[in-house]
Amino acid sequence: MKGGGENDLNFTMDPAPAPNPPQLAARKSVYATDDRTEFPFESKTGLILARKPSVHMALENLGISSMPPAPPSPMRSKSRMGAMMMEGLRDAGAGLSPPRAMDGDADLLQLFGDEEDQSEEGKPGEKFYVVKDMKEVDYLGESTLGDMSVRRELFDPCDNEGVAAGLGGPIEEIAKHEAREAESLLDKLKVPPRWPEGKASRGIFCSRTLSLRSITTIGYDMDYTLVHYNVKAWEGRAYDYGIAQLKSMGYPVDGLKFDPDLVMRGLIMDKEKGNLVKADRFGYVKRAMHGTKMISNRAISEMYGRELVDLRNERRWEFLNTLFSISEAGLYMQMVERLDEGAVPPECGLLDYESLFEVVSKALFKAHVEGRLKDEIISKPEHFVELDPELPLALLDQKEAGKKLLLITNSDYHYTNKMMQFAFDQFLPDGMSWRELFDMVIVSAKKPDFFTLSHPLYEVVTADGLMRPAFKAKPGGLYCGGSALMVEMALGVHGDETLYVGDHIYTDVSLSKLHLRWRTALIIRELEKEVKALAYGREHRAKLIELMNQKEIVGDVFNQLRLALQRRTVGRAAQTPAANSMDGEVLAEYMQKLLVLMGRLDQKIAPMLEADGQFFNPRWGYLSRAGLWDKSHLTRQIEKYADIYTSRVSNFLRYTPFMYFRSQSQELEDAV
Repeated sequence: MKGGGENDLNFTMDPAPAPNPPQLAARKSVYATDDRTEFPFESKTGLILARKPSVHMALENLGISSMPPAPPSPMRSKSRMGAMMMEGLRDAGAGLSPPRAMDGDADLLQLFGDEEDQSEEGKPGEKFYVVKDMKEVDYLGESTLGDMSVRRELFDPCDNEGVAAGLGGPIEEIAKHEAREAESLLDKLKVPPRWPEGKASRGIFCSRTLSLRSITTIGYDMDYTLVHYNVKAWEGRAYDYGIAQLKSMGYPVDGLKFDPDLVMRGLIMDKEKGNLVKADRFGYVKRAMHGTKMISNRAISEMYGRELVDLRNERRWEFLNTLFSISEAGLYMQMVERLDEGAVPPECGLLDYESLFEVVSKALFKAHVEGRLKDEIISKPEHFVELDPELPLALLDQKEAGKKLLLITNSDYHYTNKMMQFAFDQFLPDGMSWRELFDMVIVSAKKPDFFTLSHPLYEVVTADGLMRPAFKAKPGGLYCGGSALMVEMALGVHGDETLYVGDHIYTDVSLSKLHLRWRTALIIRELEKEVKALAYGREHRAKLIELMNQKEIVGDVFNQLRLALQRRTVGRAAQTPAANSMDGEVLAEYMQKLLVLMGRLDQKIAPMLEADGQFFNPRWGYLSRAGLWDKSHLTRQIEKYADIYTSRVSNFLRYTPFMYFRSQSQELEDAV
């Protein structure tokens, strides 16, 4: 993930606007004849590789009148999209062509073989074209599995021999020719050079290159992933139950109210000092709060100047991985304030900050375990769940593309079934239920142990949740417990064939990557607000950077004069003729003026720096940043463990199930 410009969170490309969800019962299964008005951005390259050398017949098959190829528009040809198209064509040719074809002695490649293959996912009678001589990995080391195994119905109208015959000659000429025709095709399809502005917050960001074409299985978490809750409603009720539990134990909680802006994901609780801190990617504390009051920079320096945040020390540090942490952290900080005030009665025992955290954590956990909160959500899901009509369509696209879909959640069967019915069934085609989307469902999975250990496996056999022991998992099953290895064995998949999508950095993303080498996607709903806040704060940030640049120049002049004065005192020549000719008193006077100027600049910079990120959170600033230039500790965790990340699962609808996400360049030459 490359940091640059106004946003450290960069797209692989501008995403297409999502289509309005059509009547799903009537939707077509063949993309080439889909009735959508716009194609996803990435699918353009796929169309290039899957058509005749002349684009006219393909256009006619799409119902578009045939016209001579138009030259590429200057705007698009200079865009990043055009460069990517050219690069993609070169790479495709290099990956598929026999060695001697590079010399122009034979056709560049045989795009479609004469063989008809039956894939494991294919239905009886379903025919596939298979590209011959395909490399197992591409130039970035990504698997090419699935790149050109496509359903025959897509290409029956095309003359396959004509495709191969038209692609002979030097690769450079073919690439140019194909790029020109690709631009013409994009114009015919009315695909704009750049997608409309305002969609950045719904994009998918890439930390590590990921090709969805090589992914055979996609697993999903449920809570805050497939089912998104209204944070104020859900966490507010969790907070209320925690307050009630503490009150029953004799703790002073009267007058406390839930404040959703008090804390945010990515902060770190210091249970030893009773603080909540925001650290940069290196572990240096940049902002801190004790109780509900922010700590000054001077106090932060005195308190944390000699130590770094180390998340491996779990006894002291608690990282707020997910939105579920909001209510717990907020209540803890409020209780720290009550403890400091001496309001906690002696009957509650002698408490320090660490033991107080355990009390608060258990109070909230008890509310979850007893099921009172979930029972309330089940009875009134419309008050807690934020519906997303685009979500089922995104998963339908993936399933119809041949992906095996999994649901792996820690929630029990009864709660999972009710939530998925509410969030999915009303948006699926008539007669289809959420269960039909998934090749396997695991409830009460006990993550993170699910990824590292093996628990007893039970099969859910009745609608009311009756279970029986099972010795192994089978495709299509609904299970409780088990392990990730059982899932891999049942579906015949291994390692990086699987993409797991969740909202918890540790429970969902970290361990699945470290122990299984699964590819990972992180859902961070706050990204939508973050991207918009970065846009709103652009003017403020520009003024701040201008002032800091001015101070840097003044500081450099001051340092040069200081060095000149230093050399003069030992009889050495200064580094500049002007400094040599200056009287010592004049040098000192200039330096004094520069010191005053730097002090005035500091007075302007300090409050502006404190306000940087106020559009996201007035206390903590941006989610992705810590300080003006550096990334936050949360961003470091995301880059380390999440291959891609986005605000919601339905954002996959803006890309095809065959998307190739490419990470941004991170080289020293970027700074030149």
